[in-house]
Amino acid sequence: MQEFLGIPYTLHIEENTNNTNVRITFAENSLSVPNIFLAISDDLWLSPSSLPKSALPQWNPSDSDLIVNLVKVTIPILYGQPGFQLDGNGNGFLNLDIFGSAFFMLSRYEELVSQTRDEHDRFPATASIAYNSSFLDRPIVDEYVEVLWAAMKHLWPTIERKTRQPRTLVSCDVDAPYICTNNSAFGLLKQLGGDVLKRRSASKALQTLSSSLRGLKGDYSGDPYIKAIDWLMESNEKVGNRVAFYFITGHSHPTLDGCYNMDEPIIRDLLRRIATRGHEIGLHSSYNTYQDVAQTSREADKLRQTLAEEGIQQQTIGARQHFLRWQTPTTASNLEAAGMNYDSTLSFADRPGFRCGTCHEYPMYDLTQRRALNLRQRPLILMECSVIAERYMGMGYSKEALELMQSYKKTCHQFGGDFTLLWHNSHLTTARDKAFYLQLIN
Repeated sequence: MQEFLGIPYTLHIEENTNNTNVRITFAENSLSVPNIFLAISDDLWLSPSSLPKSALPQWNPSDSDLIVNLVKVTIPILYGQPGFQLDGNGNGFLNLDIFGSAFFMLSRYEELVSQTRDEHDRFPATASIAYNSSFLDRPIVDEYVEVLWAAMKHLWPTIERKTRQPRTLVSCDVDAPYICTNNSAFGLLKQLGGDVLKRRSASKALQTLSSSLRGLKGDYSGDPYIKAIDWLMESNEKVGNRVAFYFITGHSHPTLDGCYNMDEPIIRDLLRRIATRGHEIGLHSSYNTYQDVAQTSREADKLRQTLAEEGIQQQTIGARQHFLRWQTPTTASNLEAAGMNYDSTLSFADRPGFRCGTCHEYPMYDLTQRRALNLRQRPLILMECSVIAERYMGMGYSKEALELMQSYKKTCHQFGGDFTLLWHNSHLTTARDKAFYLQLIN
């Protein structure tokens, strides 16, 4: 009511009821919504039997004379049934459990119930109800809000909601601020082999070799990854976007947490450039922090210390987990304990889409402690690797890949939401990379 619609309300708990309905009253009328999911008994809470049934009912709200902003004509129902009716006194009845269904998606309830994980201990898209019920490509919570709003507007035509402006929120996970081959001969050979055999570019191999040799002397002026960060800022400034750069400040895995540290002169210089140009600096929590509150706090403290030493002030500091590793609700509680204001991890690595069912920022919830968190989630809609990389969708820089990415942007903006985009600087080193990216942000 308040977060999504901007409508103030007063909550009343009626005693001696069976909690079968939530009743919204205004003026002389009421709108009743079934309370199904949140009325699940304690002995069934977080059990497989509490999950939605595999074959979800579909509802066309226009059949009930509701005009609703939806992605498709029909909408799947997680809890409840199709239908909206009026009684003889002008009261309305929605058969869809709006509040429980929204809570189910936003809290990531199913991820605490399911034990399915990939090789990085991540809950994969292919195990989600959204993917298996074919609604991962639509923000179902935002659509449920639209259903609720249409029913309320049907009963009370004069009520108003807050206006939400669509945004494109671009970000970059700084896994490698510069080519890290100067750390080992093996790394250099691997990079050169990839340039020649995979990317089929002798010129790129020469660029890698030259950059590595100069990097050994502390000269990163020709490094393509560093130059890509400056290009990211410049290209987004031209279209009015502010970029969030998330930095790895600690190392909880021997090989997967980057090759740099925050005290290097090149990193300090980079941070100053980012801040001077008005962009954002955040935390890229290292590989094993997703279950480790102490390590998360150490890394957050290191980021704050570094910013303070450089005289960089930010009212808000956000985070994103390395490799998008996430454990519900542990990781969110860790980030809150570390003093982070928001997180922007929640997209699936193997598929883009609406993991949380929304393209709007919202406050998170700890399902184990049953308490609201101050940490806000800024759902990640699209990571470039999810679409382009062979290990995921494998679409490369194709026309179909661009159209898919643009469709997510269009859907987010349809609901006045945020198209939150992650693109690594290491994937912006060729003319083809940059031309593709510009088509998406422009």
